[in-house]
Amino acid sequence: MPELKKVEVIWLDAWSDEARLELGAVTNIELIESHNVGYLIKGDDEKIILTQGTINNLFHDKMFMDGFVVIPRGMIKTIKVLND
Repeated sequence: MPELKKVEVIWLDAWSDEARLELGAVTNIELIESHNVGYLIKGDDEKIILTQGTINNLFHDKMFMDGFVVIPRGMIKTIKVLND
């Protein structure tokens, strides 16, 4: 099975809401800073993919992901590799 790096990703998340708000309130909304820690599955110019864990040897030596998040590169502030 491949060795996966454990990382912390700090990124700015999008915001969507159905609330009725005054224009000034809407234009003053700030992006949400999110922190995710997980195992880096893939990273390219477009996105990174993290998983919270893996399940190995469940079905014929294939690795299964136990939850994942896809983060667009343009929203990422920092990626830090963590030590075990």
